[in-house]
Amino acid sequence: MKSERRHELQENDLSEQAEHLSDRLRPYVTPILSVAIGGLILVLLGLFVSARWEATRSESWDTCLAALVTGDPEGFREVILRYPDTPAAQWAELILADRTLAEATDLLFAKLNPANDVARERLERAAAAYADVLSQRPTSMVAERATMGLAKARESLGDLDQARRGYEAVANEFPSSPMAQMAAEHAEDLGRDKTKAFYTWFANQRAVNAIQEESAVTSDSQTGDSQTSDSQTGDSQTGDAGQQSTNPPKTEDTQEETPAKENKADATAQPESASEE
Repeated sequence: MKSERRHELQENDLSEQAEHLSDRLRPYVTPILSVAIGGLILVLLGLFVSARWEATRSESWDTCLAALVTGDPEGFREVILRYPDTPAAQWAELILADRTLAEATDLLFAKLNPANDVARERLERAAAAYADVLSQRPTSMVAERATMGLAKARESLGDLDQARRGYEAVANEFPSSPMAQMAAEHAEDLGRDKTKAFYTWFANQRAVNAIQEESAVTSDSQTGDSQTSDSQTGDSQTGDAGQQSTNPPKTEDTQEETPAKENKADATAQPESASEE
């Protein structure tokens, strides 16, 4: 009996404590539920964004690989526009910059149009693309290739000091890279006076070729104008000759008219002599 009574007293104490705690917590129930529901919503939203991000990354890589297979530059541009700030977009921009650099390097050895240096314009475009990739803080592999490409573009532009610093950055920041040794050799080579003299000569040679090309264009233009003038002069002379051939000299007409007048005079004189006889 005592044990049962003690058990009942304990249950009553627990019930009273529960009611007391409930009374104390009742004003905070609504805020607690709101926080719990808000936390659950954030968790669900995070899971959705994460899943969506993974889906977007997957789609971006699929589009980038498709462009890589076809080799279509528009495919890489689509990746950059549709999936910005993704690794696939960084690789797409890097690939386009590499292509632009290769085309510009080939154009350095072609005839230079004095009015439009296409090679230099594309080199500057490639350098800007590499710089844009680096500004996005890409992964180590993309950063390494972009730094190397930017150094090559600056070297082709004749900015040897900046190019040398770029090669040194590749060698120092990515020492385990296969390109580290080559970058170090390039940096050392650009510091030699012989190399600097070659690039100075090459730039001067392009300038001389541009002047010669401009002179040749001017000469051809003047030759064409001269031929046109000679043609017009020949047409004028031909026209004058035709007019002269259609108008015979007046001296011939005078010589033909003189015998006719003499004959008329003889015919008039004959009757007078007959009357005298």
